[in-house]
Amino acid sequence: MEEIDLPVKPPKTQPRARQAVVDEEWNVLEQLDIGKMPFRFKLSLAPLLEMIKEKAESDNPVESGVGQFVMDRLKDAPELWQPIEDRRQLEKHKDIIDLLMLMVIPPALRRNQLIKVSAPFEMAPIYMTPALEEHIRAKNFKYVINHKPGFTFCSMVISACSFILNTYYGTDLKIGSPLSISISNPETGMERHYKTRLDTDYMRIKKLKPLKPLSQEQINELLGNVYDVELWMKYLPPENFEFQGFTIGTLIDITEEEALSRLKFSMLERNAVVQEEKVSRLEGLVRTFFDIPGLQMGVTAIDYPKEYQVAHQYKIRYDFLAEEQADLLAEDNAGSIYEKACKYREIVLVEDLEKIKQKTPIEEGLLQKGIRSIIVAPLLNKKERIIGLLEIGSPKPYELHSFVELKFRELVSLFSMAVERSRDEIDNQIEAIIREQYTAIHPSVEWKFIETSYNLLEKREVEGKNATAPPIAFRDVHPLYAQADIVSSSDRRNHAIQADLSENLHLLLDLLDVAIGMGRYPLLNQYRAAAERNLKGVLEDFNSNDESRIVSWLKDEIHPVLEDIRSRYPALQAKVRHYFNYIDADLGIVYQERRKYEDSVSMINSTIARYLEDQQEAAQKIVPHYFERYKTDGVEYDIYAGQSLLKTGTFKRMHLRNLRLWQFIDMCEVTRLVEDLQTDLPVPLTTAQLIFTYSNPLSIRFRMDEKQFDVDGAYNVRYEILKKRIDKALIEGTDERLTQAGKVAIVYLQEKDKQEYLEYADYLISEGYITEEIEDLKIGKLQGVQGLRALRFTVKY
Repeated sequence: MEEIDLPVKPPKTQPRARQAVVDEEWNVLEQLDIGKMPFRFKLSLAPLLEMIKEKAESDNPVESGVGQFVMDRLKDAPELWQPIEDRRQLEKHKDIIDLLMLMVIPPALRRNQLIKVSAPFEMAPIYMTPALEEHIRAKNFKYVINHKPGFTFCSMVISACSFILNTYYGTDLKIGSPLSISISNPETGMERHYKTRLDTDYMRIKKLKPLKPLSQEQINELLGNVYDVELWMKYLPPENFEFQGFTIGTLIDITEEEALSRLKFSMLERNAVVQEEKVSRLEGLVRTFFDIPGLQMGVTAIDYPKEYQVAHQYKIRYDFLAEEQADLLAEDNAGSIYEKACKYREIVLVEDLEKIKQKTPIEEGLLQKGIRSIIVAPLLNKKERIIGLLEIGSPKPYELHSFVELKFRELVSLFSMAVERSRDEIDNQIEAIIREQYTAIHPSVEWKFIETSYNLLEKREVEGKNATAPPIAFRDVHPLYAQADIVSSSDRRNHAIQADLSENLHLLLDLLDVAIGMGRYPLLNQYRAAAERNLKGVLEDFNSNDESRIVSWLKDEIHPVLEDIRSRYPALQAKVRHYFNYIDADLGIVYQERRKYEDSVSMINSTIARYLEDQQEAAQKIVPHYFERYKTDGVEYDIYAGQSLLKTGTFKRMHLRNLRLWQFIDMCEVTRLVEDLQTDLPVPLTTAQLIFTYSNPLSIRFRMDEKQFDVDGAYNVRYEILKKRIDKALIEGTDERLTQAGKVAIVYLQEKDKQEYLEYADYLISEGYITEEIEDLKIGKLQGVQGLRALRFTVKY
């Protein structure tokens, strides 16, 4: 849109009363960028007078009577039949001019219609309706043309030329008015939009020179270049023609249609309901659409019912209570207008919030924000699930009513689409981050997923949406498995739980002893006896079921009683407060020793994970391979390597040997890293390292349900069974665990694997990774597995 500076006014040659209006009109309409038209034009009433003369001679008595009356009046002004060069004649014959204008603009239209009469292509009017005059006189209005610079001038020139073609060259061009303008009131912020309609029934074209012949080819050339002003004026020279008569220009209010159109266009923009400035612009368009100056608009993303709620926000929070309410549908707001809109999936109209008898915090908050009348609508996605709310509000009661609601319904689907699209974009961005940071497809196999996805796209073009992708599998890959497991993790965790529960129960007993002395409260005696029994069980015969039972007992029975006695016995307030301050606020129990243990596990896992990731980055440069790490009580990981995993290049035996040696070195380094952490750990913990070498290549397949790779085929499942059972293995004939702190155990199946790892061991001994002590051990029988052997090495620090 182009805003045009006011041009210089024309000379004041008319009497002051009419000139004041003309001056104002000139200031406004010259903003429309028409500029000085190259054609000659003259104001003439002759076309209208000829029509009146015909009416006077009509057989229709009404028409002839009116026509004859006007013709009689014209006898006193014969000069009006001629082109009017001196505009002072209009003022001189003002009464006759007003009478003539009744013939073209009926009185019924003058009150509300914005109409002016002027010479062809001239801005200064000879007459305008009171409604238009009121607009022109309004000093605070701002006029904006909704076109690019020069467009209006160009269009008007082409329109004039089109009249010439229709009149003298036999064409039948449909000539429409190209102009649309917006009038804004800076005081209210409201805009109104208009399109122009130009009535040319009383305009004639006079040839001043002989017609220039134009072939059909030349006419086609003009029609193919409608914005080439120079070309049109070359074929239709302006000096050859003169426009006589007058035109009737009307501004037609299209505010509602224009606002709706702009809303639709704005909704197509990215982040239309996410970015604050764009939402503010939408609010202005909504205000214009309803023509309510004080109207406010709000939009927010929600999920209803709660089971569909996602674990993240959508950054679409522009409702009226965005700053006051963390959750519009929280339990405290049950029964609010927002909940009703969602529950009944219908638009809710409240004409006056003050008259709601049972107000929730929502209604109270809206009233505090100055909202008196409000309309709220649930926004639904394609699956008919509620994904957001749209609201409009007014500070005036009853300003929003059923007729406003009918128009409001037109907007709901627009905002539903915009919110759904923005939510999808945010979901995609989050998914991309998750893929990148957490569950990303490993780079070594990403090429296969891209290739398969592309093939599926092509397949869907032929078979439709029911086409399915073939399974993603890699054959003849070599597995390498290793783990660094925290030694005696279950025992250490249980000891931490015992210590916390024991401390919790001692605190409770001390508190109950004091409370029992405050007065008769038999239930406290019962709970004290129960606390004694629980404490004895924790210290003497603790099992995992005791933890959940005692925690539930504390939270469901004990803590409500403690809250009661705190209010009942003021002398106990400090002691009860000490108890609740000591326990964990979120878990509701003492959680000190367990936190120390879990912090220690987390430090070990993070240290090992960072080290392995760094090593993997280097190893992938040698030969791409699949790597997947898992966090348990310690860290374990799988490596798969082989030719089928490579998009390009060749996998060789030396690559497998290099990865095995690298893995051996990594486990030695992990042992050292954990040892170096001991002084920093809240609870000293150590790890036992294990490697499982498997000679036979196998196949792996991507499991769509689990979103991870797994071994494929019944024969290959044996590898997974062995891998899951060896970490609990004992040395044959003893109770000694194979895996020990400070050592690396390597389980093997075949003699050739043993010899290969002994070669690696010689190198690691020379490099100072391990001691010269090498244990060759038989593993005791496992469930469904026997005959396994292992080498065990002691790591040097």
